[in-house]
Formats: sequence, C-alpha cells, structure tokens
Amino acid sequence: MKRSTSLVGLLAWSVGGAAVGLAAGLHVPVSELKELRRALVAKLTAAIAHVERPVASASMIDEVRRPCPSLDHDPIIVALCRTDAQLDAVLEAGATEVELDWMELVGLGRAVERARRRGVRVGVATMRVQKPGEECIDQHLAKLAPDHVLVRSWGSLAAFARLAAPPVLHGDFSLNVTNSVTAAWVLAHGLATLTAAHDLDREQLFALLARAPRGRIAVTIHHHVPTFHTEHCVYAHLLSTGRDYKTCGRPCEQHQVALRDRVGLVHPVVVDVGCRNTVFNAQAQSAASLVPELLSHGVRRFRVELVRESAEEAARVFTAYTQLAAGQLAPRDVVRRAAVHEQFGVTRGTMRTLTVLR
Repeated sequence: MKRSTSLVGLLAWSVGGAAVGLAAGLHVPVSELKELRRALVAKLTAAIAHVERPVASASMIDEVRRPCPSLDHDPIIVALCRTDAQLDAVLEAGATEVELDWMELVGLGRAVERARRRGVRVGVATMRVQKPGEECIDQHLAKLAPDHVLVRSWGSLAAFARLAAPPVLHGDFSLNVTNSVTAAWVLAHGLATLTAAHDLDREQLFALLARAPRGRIAVTIHHHVPTFHTEHCVYAHLLSTGRDYKTCGRPCEQHQVALRDRVGLVHPVVVDVGCRNTVFNAQAQSAASLVPELLSHGVRRFRVELVRESAEEAARVFTAYTQLAAGQLAPRDVVRRAAVHEQFGVTRGTMRTLTVLR
C-alpha cells in the first residue's frame, strides 16, 4: 500500500497490489476484506504519527505563506450575469469585463461569443460543488476559451491549473478563504485573485487585506447572499413528475421559483448547470460604504452579482458601482439607486463590525 496526498493536503492511501494465497474452493468474504483494510489503514496512520520528523527552522506559517507578487491596476467593476438581458445591459453600460454563470452550456457558449464580439474580456463560472464524473463540465468550459475562469471548487482549481495553457483563474468566495495564511497558499496554486469569503465582517476583511498581497483579494460589493445550496431540485419536485434532468422536462427553463419565508420575504431559487439549486437571500447586501477604504487597502477587483435583475435594473446597479469606484458617486447615493428596485431593501449584512480584533 502506498501513500498519496491530495491538493488540499489530506492523507490518503491507495493499494499498490495484493496477493491472496487460498486453497482451492475457499474464498474471503468482502466484509472481511473491508475489516482488513480498515485495520491496515489504522496501523499505518498510527505508525506515521510516531515517526520523528526534523523541525524546520522557519515556522510552518511562514513556510506556507509564500511571497506572492502584488497586482496594481485601475479599479474594475466586474458584473456577474445570469441572463442574456443582464449581459446585454451591462455591455451597453460600458463593461470591459464580465463573468457568466449560465444554467445551460449551449446558451453559455452563445453568450461568450456575443460578449467577445464586443471586445469585452469574458469569464465563466464553474459549479460550486463538483462530484466525481462531472469533470466533463470543466472540460467544456475550457473549450470555450474564456479569458478567465471564476473557480468555485477545489476540484476545478486542480483541473484548470493542470492545463498546459490555463486561462486566468480567479477564486470565488466558495473556496471559503478567511485568513492570510490560506490565501497565500491558494494564490500560490495558480489563482490571480481570490474573493474574500462571505463569512467575514468588516474588521476581519480588513485584517485579511492587511496581510494578503496587495491587489490579490477581490471583494463582492453587491449581491444577494447564497444562503443554501442543494442537490434537491425544487423545480423538478414542484413542476414535474420526472425524476432527473432526462425526464423532468426542464421546467427551470420556462419558470422561476422562489421561497417565501414566515415574515414574507421572497428568496429566489436558481438552478445551475449541474441541476443543483441555490437559494439566494431576498435582501441585497451592499458594501458600498467600504469601497473608498477598500481602494486604499489595495483592492482593485470588485464584483457585482446579479440574480434576477431586469436589464434596466442591471444597468442601474452596474453604473452606480462603476461611478462609485471612479469617485464620481457617494456610497449613500449608490445604495439609494440600488434600492430603487429591491423589493425587500438593501442591507449591509456581514459588512458591519461583528467582532473586535485585539
């Protein structure tokens, strides 16, 4: 049995070979083989734990936190679009770079070409969760030859980083990086930038920025927080008698579903290319008040995520944040413009001080 180590540093074992010497007519039940495997792995793991290792002179944290070059360029607002109407709206509003998160791959390919014809840099988003056998989706995204990929899972990071000529890779919040040590490790594995995790409040975010390479942390400054991600398809359950994407009739392509909670808030449910559902918070979250300070801390990449905004709403939100980053609009005016179409208002969400760092 030989040892192997995965991308995330977890210890794994694989069988290099096995020899069985049994007399004719005898067999070993599968249950016994499983018990043998468990016992063997337990003994090997225990043996490794007692092996003496030389201690490096540098601390482990300093060893992991490899030097990463800084990035400095003009601030950019990147709109993440989910519909053709949103994409056309932000293109007309003057976007120079967009990210596309489409429900189906054929439409995604058309959207990539349409944006490319406008001379805009185009990025595509991977799925948030990648299961064994779904590598073909990343392969399809790579064939679209995007300018960059918004990486949402560790499996996708490994897949795109292995390509002979990988596109620019930007890590999304779902990698759940909340500290500078992890940020340095991930950036050293092929990411150009990394989006700060949504778990961070204001003080924690600025603590991360203080230790991370300047310009390498991106921040989502307007979005509906994804509160729940599930493999259970609400569309198929409510609007179909089918059991999977082959038999459900794809009701998600004709209908929109939302969940109303006990206080009357309506939370959109959006399907991804893997037929998984994400429930988004009814209230939009804005970090507009932090943008001037984020700029002073070296943040240059800001994302505005659209969910079900119309073309007019998408253009209004994108333009407001673009003017904010350029110093042409005050944060309070940005929030006022964005709140015009938000039925349930705009909140600061986690972008307020919840913890005090000492």
